This record gives sequence, C-alpha cells and structure tokens, in this order.
Amino acid sequence: MRNTKKQGKFTLFVYPEKPNYYIGVCLEFDLIQEGKTIPEAMEKIKSASISYLKTVIKFNMDDDLLNRMAPKEYWEKFKIFQKKKKAEEKRKYWEKRLQELFYDPKFLKEKLNV
Repeated sequence: MRNTKKQGKFTLFVYPEKPNYYIGVCLEFDLIQEGKTIPEAMEKIKSASISYLKTVIKFNMDDDLLNRMAPKEYWEKFKIFQKKKKAEEKRKYWEKRLQELFYDPKFLKEKLNV
C-alpha cells in the first residue's frame, strides 16, 4: 500500500545499538532517532514521525515523501526484531500453558494415576 496524505501507515521499532543506547526507526519515512532507553527512543521516533507527517500534510508536499523507504539494513533489523518477538510470544504461550496444565488437578491426577 502506498502512503498518501489521506491514508497510509508507518512502522516504528526500536533496537539496541549498544548498552544504554537505542535506535528508533520509522521504516516508511526513513527517520531515525536515538535514546538512552527503549521508551525514550520509541517516544522520540513516534514524535518525529508524527511531526514529519503533519509537515507533509500542512504544506501539501509530494506524497513521495511519505514513501521514502529506509535502507535495506533497517528492514533486515526489523525482520530480526519480528522473529525474536514471535519466538518470545511462543515461549510465553507455552510457559503459561504448561503452568495451567501443571496446576490443573485433573491433569495431575491423570498423569500421576492418583
């Protein structure tokens, strides 16, 4: 989907660059911000992206400015981020599921043949 002044989307994510130094990226607008914490970097990139969008709309600038894709290296970092997030979600799901099974008296009774 191509972004326009009337509709579209932008993707934000934050990744660690080194200890106490995080990079926030807006992939569709090719914007980057930095912060000392994840929330700080996220707030900065969110604010920068919204300001950027408002400026393009206010001055009726070309829609191409809303489709300036970040370099490939940042898309690759985003893919890694997504994979880690999905793996973490799966791990949490199974942890929770195992806890539910483990504390379910019926399950324990069946498994322990009590």
